[in-house]
Amino acid sequence: MSPAQGAQEAERRLGKPCFHVGQRVPGFFGCVACQFQIRNRKALPTCPQCGEIIWCYLDDGPRPVPEGEDPVQVPDPTAGQQPVKVEEGVDLGAPAAPVIVEEGVKLE
Repeated sequence: MSPAQGAQEAERRLGKPCFHVGQRVPGFFGCVACQFQIRNRKALPTCPQCGEIIWCYLDDGPRPVPEGEDPVQVPDPTAGQQPVKVEEGVDLGAPAAPVIVEEGVKLE
């Protein structure tokens, strides 16, 4: 998987703009693996804490366009997705079996 594909997959999964190492995007970012946060002004670095190469954009507002890229080429990860349906008080079926706790059990 390429870094661009990894960023697209992370963006689809998280629902927030994601970018990869080397893209020049200013803003506030969080590492998708360890949540290390940086304020970026130049090209995105590799995460100094865990080595991850994908960053999630944490600022509010529209999706930023990386320097040198055409805004038309940026895919919208939410395009074509159905809205999430939220319901309260839904019966999920029969009650779960009771949990039995036993002490002193050897697993070997």
